[in-house]
Amino acid sequence: MGLEIQIEVREEFLLITATGNMEFHEALRLLKHVFNTAAEKGSNKILVDALGTDGQLSKIDRFQLGSLVAEHAGRLAILPRLAIVGKPPSVDGLAVRVAQNRGLSVEVFPSQQGALRWLGCWPS
Repeated sequence: MGLEIQIEVREEFLLITATGNMEFHEALRLLKHVFNTAAEKGSNKILVDALGTDGQLSKIDRFQLGSLVAEHAGRLAILPRLAIVGKPPSVDGLAVRVAQNRGLSVEVFPSQQGALRWLGCWPS
């Protein structure tokens, strides 16, 4: 099973639910789609629930994913706040650190409660 997402537009943020096997090209394509949707909807807060994913990207793929996602956000001229809920091995924080180093405001959390608290600290 490949990686799939559902996008739900909520009042304060976009909720993305990801399920399936973590694969580089699918993850990149879907995250770009999420950022395009955020730009289209004028939403600067995104919560990605990746607890339903499995698999593990290589270190090179995680590095590239963080770099390319931050680059895509820059091209769209948006400043999203991205909270990712996940667990190792699918989500281990490497791509997050790479994206942070490139100016993207992103954090990884073990639960939705922590992610929602963090998103709540930012203005809409």
